[in-house]
Amino acid sequence: MHAQKGGGKKDTVYYLLDTAAIPVKERMFVIEREGNAMVYILKCGCYPSATGIPFFYNIYRKKEEKINLEKFKKIKTVSLIQLIQIGVKCLAPSEEERYEFVFIEPDGKNMKLIGMTLGPPFNTRKVNTTQAIKPE
Repeated sequence: MHAQKGGGKKDTVYYLLDTAAIPVKERMFVIEREGNAMVYILKCGCYPSATGIPFFYNIYRKKEEKINLEKFKKIKTVSLIQLIQIGVKCLAPSEEERYEFVFIEPDGKNMKLIGMTLGPPFNTRKVNTTQAIKPE
């Protein structure tokens, strides 16, 4: 993997997310706001219950940094497949705190680095059904 050592014991995983350069029908990420969280769901059937791999950040505590293209070119990013592999690997309790995730998005002539948190798989909702019981 092309993870880079970050502060402390965590490896930092950088992923370039350039949604503007990818046709809508080919996008692998769904981006939506849920309460105070901005959620990036990587549509991948390999995560439990085929729910997708959720990454998120708190919009009120956002860790963001802008860098120029020269600095960006020095950062080793992971591929989409590597990001999926690391996300699935982090399901193991021994691995869940091993990585720090940073998504990189174009921002005009600069690049924006956003600290992300890998979320647990969404629980699939059970369908509750009711059955009419006739009196005897």
